Amino acid sequence: MRNSKILLILVICFSFLVDFQNIALFSIDFLTHRDFHGVILIESDNEKIFEKSTLKEKNSQFLCASLIKQITSVLILKEVERENLKLSDKANKYLDESQKIDDQIEIWHLMSHCSGIQKDSSVRFDPGTAYEYSNYGYIILGAILENITKTPFSKLAENLLSEQGMKDSFLIDAPTLSEIQKRHPNFELSAASDRSSFSYVEKDDERIFPGNSCGGLISTAQDLSKWNRRLNGREILPYDLYKMMIYPRIRADFPEGYYGYGLCNDEKEIYHIGYACGYKSTMSYFPKTRISLIILENRCCDDYEKDFRKHRWIRWLVGLLVPESLLANQRL
Repeated sequence: MRNSKILLILVICFSFLVDFQNIALFSIDFLTHRDFHGVILIESDNEKIFEKSTLKEKNSQFLCASLIKQITSVLILKEVERENLKLSDKANKYLDESQKIDDQIEIWHLMSHCSGIQKDSSVRFDPGTAYEYSNYGYIILGAILENITKTPFSKLAENLLSEQGMKDSFLIDAPTLSEIQKRHPNFELSAASDRSSFSYVEKDDERIFPGNSCGGLISTAQDLSKWNRRLNGREILPYDLYKMMIYPRIRADFPEGYYGYGLCNDEKEIYHIGYACGYKSTMSYFPKTRISLIILENRCCDDYEKDFRKHRWIRWLVGLLVPESLLANQRL
């Protein structure tokens, strides 16, 4: 009798869990029913949990901006693996005279946005003591990689993407969005209006940020999900370097969480966002359930809180999901 009661409780709990899965997925579908212009893909390992697109092309390519920061970080860590540099080295050790920055700055400071570096190469605070998001810091990392390898950053990054089987991903290869679309027909032009243009977008000429190592990635949801699986499955970096990359070093306000190297980590979720030129993107991985979440849109209103409110809700809902493969194990 007692065993029957326990079994009944387990059946009820399991039924609730399955129903909750459906409720969560329905909620995500509802959230993306209006004011959503892009693609969302949720997978666990090779199991597709949810996919939705408002676009005609199945493999639409989007400007993913700062999602490239984790690629830049991986390339730096691969040079650590080859013993070509140490993260505690002064950045100036690998910079030409014309590229020199404040001599206090070490490579890891640039990777975790705690260098305090300004565009005139001075610092706003003692490196390592505070957090301040810096695209310029990642441009410097790109220069370090080029100087060490004697190879253009775009070539280094695209070789890495190719090694992961990301055949629909590349780096910015033209000065305007419209020119990129001419070269790559699946590239989605931004639906940006005057309100959605950043300081580096000049009037209507669609000029885009030129620093590939800090914001130059163009990719698809399928390719990014593949990167998520391979990076977090320790197929790109050795275990010790992967743990170094995701270690939550410093409290960040943009993106919110604890920043490692090119990624934020709050233990339950490893993620980053991209935000530029009328595009917004979210790339998340949930280690416990091995779920990958990709959200790519080509429309925003230049209001960070408003633009990413829906993405935050979706991240919260995905964090509550359990993939079918894990549910099957629970049944056993």
